[in-house]
Amino acid sequence: MKPLGTFTLGALFLAALFSSCKPEGRCDTPMGDATCQLDLMQYPNLMGGNGYEYLVGGYQGIVVIRTSLEQYAAYERTCPHDHGRLAVSKDYGSTVLECPDCHSCFNAFADGQPLEGSQTSCPLYQYGTHYSAGILYISNW
Repeated sequence: MKPLGTFTLGALFLAALFSSCKPEGRCDTPMGDATCQLDLMQYPNLMGGNGYEYLVGGYQGIVVIRTSLEQYAAYERTCPHDHGRLAVSKDYGSTVLECPDCHSCFNAFADGQPLEGSQTSCPLYQYGTHYSAGILYISNW
């Protein structure tokens, strides 16, 4: 049997590298620009406790969740594992964002951290929020 040359080994390594899944720990969630102001009177779902709204913006949309009386969290709706579009799920007794493709789940009240059993250890991309006088400001950090 003929030994493999350096070029062949290099080519095999590059092929394996580019054909493999994204390595664990690499968080490369696509994101878009997000700069908006929400008059909360126009978003009644955000007025109540644990309410949420889906917004146009970002890469695949933004989900805004009311986490306390005057605190809100805004996350990119893109799964960091397979880039599926996340949806809010109340099946877990709390507000959780779930990917319908890989079934990874993320805690909306803990900075978008993945829950046990998720396919990734990467948190969700979080947008900055600031609440003042009935207006919620959302932007890239």
